[in-house]
Amino acid sequence: MLKHVFTSLFSIVVIFTSTAALCETKISGFASMFAGIASKGDQFLADYPNTGLYDDDISFAPDSSFGVQLKTRSSDKLEFIIQLISHGAHEFQNEIDWAYINYNIDSELSLQMGRKRLPLYFYSDFYDLGFAYYWVRPPSDNYTWQITNYNGLSLVYEPELGHWDASFNLYLGREDDKENHLLTFLASNTPVDESWKNIIGFVAELSDDIFEYRFTIMFSQLHRQVGNIVLSDDVGQLFYGFSFNARIDQFTFLSELNHYERSNDNIFVDTSMFSFGYKVGKTIPHITYSNLKQKQRAGNGDEHHYTVSIGARHNLNKTTALKMQYDDTTDKGVTTPVVGDGKLLSFGVDFIF
Repeated sequence: MLKHVFTSLFSIVVIFTSTAALCETKISGFASMFAGIASKGDQFLADYPNTGLYDDDISFAPDSSFGVQLKTRSSDKLEFIIQLISHGAHEFQNEIDWAYINYNIDSELSLQMGRKRLPLYFYSDFYDLGFAYYWVRPPSDNYTWQITNYNGLSLVYEPELGHWDASFNLYLGREDDKENHLLTFLASNTPVDESWKNIIGFVAELSDDIFEYRFTIMFSQLHRQVGNIVLSDDVGQLFYGFSFNARIDQFTFLSELNHYERSNDNIFVDTSMFSFGYKVGKTIPHITYSNLKQKQRAGNGDEHHYTVSIGARHNLNKTTALKMQYDDTTDKGVTTPVVGDGKLLSFGVDFIF
């Protein structure tokens, strides 16, 4: 299986570097290799978007992934970015995560067209790049949504605001996902087709050496079909969220608050995450609380689960990090539990190249 992954990724790299021989091309990659075992409960859903599922036998697939990114610049203004990834939770099938053209209108403004990550969350753009954060994976109760990409346009403005680094992103597009991984799993493997149409969103970010602020909002129309039955037909949905992070000396504080609603279906969901880390030499111990709670509807829709996680990251060098994490999830849903209470121990390595 791993031989097939590396062979496929290498073939793609060769194709793109050959066709871009006359351009400036940069190749980078990343990988996560983790093992885990659920110590309570029959199953533990560690990664919602990718449906990374553990049971009481040790597994190396749910949190393992391999990726490669290519950037080809044909001029000072135009570049092409493609990122391919293979997830163990998807049997290491190659998937196109990013594939877009970036046109630099000037030094502060750029226009992007193609396939990108849907920037709902703080870690959306680098969710699969485990080396970028200290957890084994971003807190699962907060990162639960089924659509992670979109195809469309994005206008990015990055002005200079004194000592602040600023970014403003206006985007629009759509995503059609046949047999969505997460929803199909939650529907007991009945195929669920999901479309998010007429997506329009905005993200504002502001940061300096200590503080980071991020605001996000997105509106779209949802079309969902379960088997041959249409459950939602172009129903309006709204998502908005706020993040605040602080890094003071050896101390790190991370937070996210998000809200999702489909008012016509009487669905309202709030998620949150709070995390504390403290750097000791090359090691960062951390503790995190994450929570998802859906406003209860009569006879349905009482999804509510939260997780306490403790772990540590140790930086071996500038490209490799060892991680260990223990997650304790409480599932309080009665009519709509996800997989029930669970405990998970996971450990492994993230590296970039």
